[in-house]
Amino acid sequence: MKITTKPFILALLVGVGAISISSCGKSNGAETAKTAEVFTVKVAHVEDAAMTSTFKANGSLEGIREATLTSETQGRILGIEANNGSRVGQGQAIVTVDNELKAIALKQAEAQRLTAEASLEKAKIDLTRIKDMQSSGAVTKSQMELAELQVKSAEAMLKAAESGESLAKRQLSDATVKAPFSGVVAMRYVNLGELLSNGTRVAMIIDDSKMKLKIGISELDVPLVKVGDKVKVTVDALGGKEFVGTITTISSKADMARSFTVEVEIPNSDKGLKSGMFARAEIDREASRTVPCVPRSAIINNGMRQQVFSIDDKNIAHLKGVKLGTQTNEKAEIVEGIALGETVVTFGQPQLKDGAKVLIQN
Repeated sequence: MKITTKPFILALLVGVGAISISSCGKSNGAETAKTAEVFTVKVAHVEDAAMTSTFKANGSLEGIREATLTSETQGRILGIEANNGSRVGQGQAIVTVDNELKAIALKQAEAQRLTAEASLEKAKIDLTRIKDMQSSGAVTKSQMELAELQVKSAEAMLKAAESGESLAKRQLSDATVKAPFSGVVAMRYVNLGELLSNGTRVAMIIDDSKMKLKIGISELDVPLVKVGDKVKVTVDALGGKEFVGTITTISSKADMARSFTVEVEIPNSDKGLKSGMFARAEIDREASRTVPCVPRSAIINNGMRQQVFSIDDKNIAHLKGVKLGTQTNEKAEIVEGIALGETVVTFGQPQLKDGAKVLIQN
C-alpha cells in the first residue's frame, strides 16, 4: 500500500511555526513591559526667588578685651578676693600678697620726703637772709654762692625723696593684683598661701560686655567688605542661635595663604556668649536680587558637572547639565541649562535614567 506523507509534514511545520510565533510574541511583550517601568518621584519648579551672594567663615569667639595678669612683686598670698567666674570691676582686688614690709618701707619713704622738704625750706631761708646781708657788705661772694648751692642740693634731695616715696607706694600697690578692666575671672592660677615671685601668672580676665570673632577672607573678597558691614553670626553651642555683628577691623596685610583677618564685634548684653565658643560668620557680598532658582535637592553633582532631571509634559525624565550661580543651604541659582517654569526632580534621582517614565508624587 502507498502512504502519502507530505500533508502530514506540512501540518507539522505549520504547528511548530505557530508555537514559535506565539513564544516570540510573549517575549516581546515582557521586554516592552520592562521598558515601560514607571518611577515615582517628587518634583519642584524653576521659580524666581530672592538670592543674596554670601561667603562664610568659621572662628572662635574672644572677649572684646582679654588679659593675663602677672605678679609684679614677691610675697606670700594672704587673700583671694575673686574665684573663677567671679565678676569684677575695674581696679577691684583679685589677690592680696603679704604687704607688711612694703607698708613699713612706704612710711620710711614718707619720713625721708618730709625731712627733705624741711631741709629745702631751711636752705631757702638761709639764702634769703644772706641776700639781705649782702647789700651791707656783711657777706662775701663765696658765702652767697654756697647758700645758693645748698638750696639746689636740698631741691635735689627732695626730688630723690619724692621718687623713693612714689616707688614705695607702687610696691605697696603691687602687693594687690587688681583687675585692669571690668569683666569676669576666666581662670585663677594661684591659691591662698602660695609664694609669688615676679612674673607669676595670677589670673585671666575677660571683658565679655562684647565679643569679637576673627575670621579670614580671601583676597578676592576683601574689596567686597568694609568696616561697618553687618555680619550674621551663628553659634552652635547655643542651639544655632543667630547674632548680628559688625566688622570693626580689616587687616591691611595677607598671611601666607593670602587670607586677610577680619574682626567682627558682637553685642553680648546677656553674657550668653563665652570666649572660646565656635561660631560661623556669613557676610553678604552683594545686595539681594531675584533670579531663577531650584531646591538644592534637585542638583546632581557628577564630578565637576552639575545636572538635573527635567520632566516634560509626558512625564518623561531628561537629564540636563546646568550652570549654577549663588547657592544657599536651601536653593541654588540657575544660570543656564533649564528655563523658568520647568519641572525638576527633587527626590528619586538615583533610580532614574535619561528617558525614564515617572509618576509624580505630591
